[in-house]
Amino acid sequence: MTKTGKDITFAAELLKQGKLVAIPTETVYGLGADAFNSEAVAKIFEVKKRPSFDPLIVHIANINMLDNLFEKPINEKVFALADAFLPGALTIVHRKKNTVPDIVTSGLPSVAVRMPSHPIAREVIRLSGTAIAAPSANLFGQLSPTKAQHVAKQQMDIDYILDGGDADFGIESTVVAVHDDLVTLLRPGAISIEELKKVVPEIVPISEIKEKKIESPGLLKSHYSPRKPLYILSKEDILLPQNAGLLAVSPNSTMITTPQTIYLSNNGDLLQVAANLFSALHAMEENPAVTEIYVQLVSEIGIGVAIMDRLRKAAYQYL
Repeated sequence: MTKTGKDITFAAELLKQGKLVAIPTETVYGLGADAFNSEAVAKIFEVKKRPSFDPLIVHIANINMLDNLFEKPINEKVFALADAFLPGALTIVHRKKNTVPDIVTSGLPSVAVRMPSHPIAREVIRLSGTAIAAPSANLFGQLSPTKAQHVAKQQMDIDYILDGGDADFGIESTVVAVHDDLVTLLRPGAISIEELKKVVPEIVPISEIKEKKIESPGLLKSHYSPRKPLYILSKEDILLPQNAGLLAVSPNSTMITTPQTIYLSNNGDLLQVAANLFSALHAMEENPAVTEIYVQLVSEIGIGVAIMDRLRKAAYQYL
């Protein structure tokens, strides 16, 4: 059984040795390895059962570490976005230096980088002395972990789980690509496109780009799925079976109920919904009284876009 603890120095030493460490961030827990150690990164793919064509996000402790990852000259829009949102839940994709191993980027010429705002994450990266490649610390395609217990229950062959408490956002980072004059929103996340447009007004969603490539994690149609069938409620006049679990936005948001109902917020606050979503899905997955899960739609405004993106991917195989 993988050891769980709060020893940041020990975790950093393991990373230096090419070991795998689950680290907390403000979004979800990440499965970390030295981004410049190809063998260590290969272990991430093996342990997660992750396909090799799905690139990883690299985490840094300070903005100066971009010099080791991005090819120069670094686009000025990268620094504009970094000044506005980092440290924080934004991942920036930019052309990579040749020293970044191809296994990190799945052979792509660009690399995805972010600087987490979680102080424990940044400290373990700083102490390790290197950038850390860290996709979510779960088996590929399954629910993202928002607490150390969610990582432990995956029973993956990793060396240490660094417990930093519950994730603040509970939903993965927003991902943007900066290539020349084009800034593309690749994946909606904790930072909304409305916020991004205040810094880069010309940003466009990936849906408006004709040629689409998997430049970052989370772009597959099916992802983040629980081990039980998941359905998105599209109408309010439905009678759910007794063995159904229901994720409702708030106590006042729906007349539908089941014996297994979890309210994702007190008053419909979408930030609360996002923060509680994956944790609630884990609870439903673990509840023996629940055989199928239903979730209420949310308005696609602000972070609601990211919430519905995750739900559609989680429910994709059951559509």
